[in-house]
Amino acid sequence: MTLGGHGTFVRGLAFGVPVLVLPFEQEAFNNARRAADLGAGRQFRLDASVAALRAELRRLLTDDRYRRAAKDVAGRLRREYRPEAAARIIAELVA
Repeated sequence: MTLGGHGTFVRGLAFGVPVLVLPFEQEAFNNARRAADLGAGRQFRLDASVAALRAELRRLLTDDRYRRAAKDVAGRLRREYRPEAAARIIAELVA
């Protein structure tokens, strides 16, 4: 569960875990929509009840569709955003 800021949003997905986003600002609303579009998460209201959040978290963590989508996103992140590629580009720029 995250408020949907870029850092926590991407970190959760990078580990292949479905995300439940409770957005409160525009970036978070965009991230929540993106997670839903990818099938790797859902958006919930910030003022949702504890019971509703518990039920939704259980659904996200047990429904294989969300887990598969989150693992797919994690694989794409690993392939597209490799730290060694960034390090190589930086080294080339400062050389």
